[in-house]
Order: sequence, then structure tokens, then C-alpha cells
Amino acid sequence: MPAILEDAVKSIMKENPDMKKGAAYAIATSTLQKSGDLKKGTVEATEKGKRRGEMSKETRAKTRAKKYKIEREKERKGEAKSRDGRDERSTSGRL
Repeated sequence: MPAILEDAVKSIMKENPDMKKGAAYAIATSTLQKSGDLKKGTVEATEKGKRRGEMSKETRAKTRAKKYKIEREKERKGEAKSRDGRDERSTSGRL
């Protein structure tokens, strides 16, 4: 299994100790496929997933924050569509 998938399952299980491991794998797989870290319909990591699997949780958070900062700057300059202060991105895949 890819490291990023194992990390996601551990995180889900830590937050939800009563959850069955199979359910945690299903949630993690679905979320990682939507974000492009796993190839659709598989548990095989994409290049992005391999890269992010090698990062620590803290490093992934920093790169995500940097990406969001760049997006906000582009919105201010009018180079990207504004979300009017709404952040509809869901990094966990859960709403």
C-alpha cells in the first residue's frame, strides 16, 4: 500500500477509534482518489501521491497553505475567479 494511504488510514482510525479498518480504508481511498493522490479505481499512488507520501504531515500542511496563499493572491489581482471569501475546498473529503 502507498505510504499516503497508510497515513490517511492511521489518521482516520485515530480520530474514530470505533471505526472498522475497512471503512477507514474506503474513506481514505475515496478521498485520495478525488484529490489525485491515488489513480482512479485503484490504490496505486500517482506521482503526486508518491511525493506527498514521502512528506510529513506538517510538510503537507505547509505546502497546502502555500498553494492556498498563491490562489488568494491571484484572486486579489483578478487573475483567478473569486470565491467571495468562501473556501469550499475540503482537504479531508468529509463535509
